[in-house]
Amino acid sequence: MSFFDFEFKKGFVMELQELKTLFENGVLKEALVCPAAFNDGYNLMLSSSKSKMHILTAQRSNGEPRHFKTIDSAVANAEKIGFKKISIHLSETN
Repeated sequence: MSFFDFEFKKGFVMELQELKTLFENGVLKEALVCPAAFNDGYNLMLSSSKSKMHILTAQRSNGEPRHFKTIDSAVANAEKIGFKKISIHLSETN
């Protein structure tokens, strides 16, 4: 089981507006674009000050993580949340 699977099952998926609020309140510290675990594309993962990971969910998706076709679209959403610095991982391995 990957880290992504573990955190997803714990339910740390949130919509854009919720993540913007966390960022504005200083809770979110880092944005990470990484390969989607179960299909082609990328996910946007965000770490909080309490070392928890949050994943951007698609609107009207019943809590499923949002999958981006391109890195650029994931980065654009991180910028909408408020991030100016974004890390990009091109594979799941460290």
